[in-house]
Amino acid sequence: MQFKVPGPGLEVSGECIGSMVDGFKKYPTVASKYLMSQGLVKTNGPKAGEIDRDGWFPLENWLAAYEGIAAEVGINSLYACGRSIPENAVFPPNVKDIYSAIGSIEVAYHMNHRKNGVRMFDPATGAMLEGIGHYKIEALPEEHRIVCVCENPYPCDFDRGIIAAMANRFEAHAKTVHDNEAPCRKKGAESCTYVVWW
Repeated sequence: MQFKVPGPGLEVSGECIGSMVDGFKKYPTVASKYLMSQGLVKTNGPKAGEIDRDGWFPLENWLAAYEGIAAEVGINSLYACGRSIPENAVFPPNVKDIYSAIGSIEVAYHMNHRKNGVRMFDPATGAMLEGIGHYKIEALPEEHRIVCVCENPYPCDFDRGIIAAMANRFEAHAKTVHDNEAPCRKKGAESCTYVVWW
């Protein structure tokens, strides 16, 4: 379900929070209000009000702030926020097409979360910790289609935005839609399914 922490000891990186908040550029005072209420920004000194992008924060605090922002500014802003995440991202050399781009979301997601102080993906070993959910990808190259099942605590519209932006970086005319026949986190389900085609 969206905005619900899947277990104890989970943290999100300040860089991840900062990137998401960058997507709320039209609503800086709304974002600041909720970030401050959850202790996600520096409170004094010359950088008061800024996110510590090198820090780690309890996932429950971030999801509570995010839910408050979303309730105040609406679901369209969640989609726009998701779209903004990959816009300026630097992709590793192995990300060379739409399949590897959408597949890379899973790794990036786990790298930006920790469980009990341990980053949930180790690029040196390829080890991935369980407990935060997944972005499961089924590539159908012969149909120019990708099915992505997102099982995580983030909002449905946000994930649709990330997937759409990643797809469009590599296939300008790709379309991304929510599969309305599948479960949806907005309705209390554990996952949402999106279909990308071009």
